[in-house]
Amino acid sequence: MTEQPIDITRLDAASLDFPAGDVLVSEFACAKRSKRIHSATYVGNIRHEKVAIVFQTATAIFKVQTTIWLNYGGRIYLKGDITIPVERILSVEWV
Repeated sequence: MTEQPIDITRLDAASLDFPAGDVLVSEFACAKRSKRIHSATYVGNIRHEKVAIVFQTATAIFKVQTTIWLNYGGRIYLKGDITIPVERILSVEWV
């Protein structure tokens, strides 16, 4: 990832459009992302800790610091029923 992500709020993420298709190419990277999302969801629900989610739309790469409440149906759910498709997530890091 060479482009610096644009910091946005959780509410800003609600207005973004996501194209279809996975941003990660290797099975290893997809498996790592899945594990990170699972861990972040657990930590978000138990300890209410935030993570930095870096994701890509058709136009740019963004970063939002928030809590992941649910991972279901190929989407992560944030507070306020805001969702991001898992296939568009580049990384999940603890803040």
